[in-house]
Amino acid sequence: MITEERGNTVKRQITTILGLSVLLAAGCAGGQKPAETKEPAPAEEAAQTAERTDDIYIYYTSDVHCGVDENLGFAKLKALVDDTRAEHENTLLVDLGDTLQGGTLGSLTQGSIIYDLMNKMGYDIVELGNHDFDYGASRLWELLDKAEFDIVLCNVSYTGKKEDHLKDIPAYTIRDLQGTKVAFIGVLTPETLTASTPAYFQEDGEYVYDFSSGDEGKALAAKVQKAADDARAEGAEYVIVLSHLGSVPENAPYDAVSLIRNTRGIDAVLDGHSHSVIIGDTYPNADGEDVVLSSVGTKMANVGELIITPEGEIQTVLIGEYDREDAEMADAIASAKTELQDILDRKIGDLPFDMPITDEDGIRMIRSREKPIGNFCADAVRSLMKTDAAIINGGGVRHTLSAGEVTYGNLLDVFPFQNELASCKCTGRQIIDVLEYGAQSTESIYVFDGNPAGEYGGFLQVSGLKYTIDTSIPSGVQKDENGMFTGVEGEYRVKDVYILQNGEYVPVDPDAEYTLSGTRYVLFGSGDGNTVLKDCEPVIAIGPVDSEALITYMNELGTIPDSYREPEGRITVK
Repeated sequence: MITEERGNTVKRQITTILGLSVLLAAGCAGGQKPAETKEPAPAEEAAQTAERTDDIYIYYTSDVHCGVDENLGFAKLKALVDDTRAEHENTLLVDLGDTLQGGTLGSLTQGSIIYDLMNKMGYDIVELGNHDFDYGASRLWELLDKAEFDIVLCNVSYTGKKEDHLKDIPAYTIRDLQGTKVAFIGVLTPETLTASTPAYFQEDGEYVYDFSSGDEGKALAAKVQKAADDARAEGAEYVIVLSHLGSVPENAPYDAVSLIRNTRGIDAVLDGHSHSVIIGDTYPNADGEDVVLSSVGTKMANVGELIITPEGEIQTVLIGEYDREDAEMADAIASAKTELQDILDRKIGDLPFDMPITDEDGIRMIRSREKPIGNFCADAVRSLMKTDAAIINGGGVRHTLSAGEVTYGNLLDVFPFQNELASCKCTGRQIIDVLEYGAQSTESIYVFDGNPAGEYGGFLQVSGLKYTIDTSIPSGVQKDENGMFTGVEGEYRVKDVYILQNGEYVPVDPDAEYTLSGTRYVLFGSGDGNTVLKDCEPVIAIGPVDSEALITYMNELGTIPDSYREPEGRITVK
């Protein structure tokens, strides 16, 4: 990490004009060029120099997930941006989505406090993320009304009969910065239909919202291309995409790299969704011209700084620390947390050991392997709902439980979405199918070269069940154009499925009927595209929120037993 002096000390990871680039993210290795600067044509250079003599600074955040006081945090970011604005007239602050959920400040206020803090931060432009819909579409519409920043989104269409709340959101906005027009296009992953709650995008069981899915990513690229062409026609000299697509292979064909390769006329893509950390790599667009790609990670681990010089050079920098914080912003965050503190500090129980969601290197094993915290969460749901078995999607377990006193706030960090629980009657065949869907991305190893392998938010942690995933068998899961499960073709990779009956594990009978519990998101909401159970007969259609299961279970246990120290062999991967 390189340290520079500019007013205050900023710790930066630098992409230099000479092209030194460091890649820290999964899925962005091999065949990549280092970040480079762009040389404008002589006529363009003369025009730009005449109109603008100062650099343009664009700061970008992504996947904050309520982490407003984590890592760099909002208070230091506000100081950094304000200090830059004091020196450079052309300074903007933008966000790439997924700010509203992922922590108690969001979940206990359904995002309200987060947007209040973003307003105070002085954000200029924001792109929506899939998890910004997690409190319900109607709640998001309320929050958008209070936003004091521009929101951009180019790839959404509505075909329903009710009010289209996204119709007034523009595909892009253009900012005139000392005579230089810069366009910002918003792009949201088509995976939103499954990565949030599918029911939010339906009317009478039919999808009425579409985020340009299908056609192997070409429909998405076409929407972005139209926005870029329109922005250029309006006089934009630079076009920057604010995308919530992701930059790892699992996001294909809707990933940021594929978007670059299928479009032209874009100068940089600032990307979120996959929590990748990319200082600044370049990829060729449809015309073979280099486009900068950068991503900042999650929870304010970094803020990005994109600089456009008067000569047309584009540089990207990641900043992980600043030595000053804005006092008013710090006070606003402290005040918001104080409002919730009495609730959050209520003790629920004690934990004699850590229950992490990751391995020691930070790989989210909860999304590809059995983890004790996954067992704990699934057991809590099965206990509260009193069913034969329970399933919990690994992507819904968001935080480690650390040894010591466990509070309400700690449990809300584990289950921050406040999903309603439900239960249903289903057959053994449906249980096998739901597990098969969850195992579609699992690989024989969970980490490769320091990056996650086979990580998938729809991977299922279980209670009352045991199963094996044979990774030598390719996944036969079939999906429709919206990414929704339609069936399995060929041999199943899920084997040896057992269910707990009278204290013993016995083979699941495909024709027998069982009761199964989980979140409504997975059971009836087709969460992660898993449609297997959506038409099953409900036992409890709408139950308590998921965090209540954790609270009740901990109260029943008192102290969590040693059986949750290590995996129990509920899920075997071979």
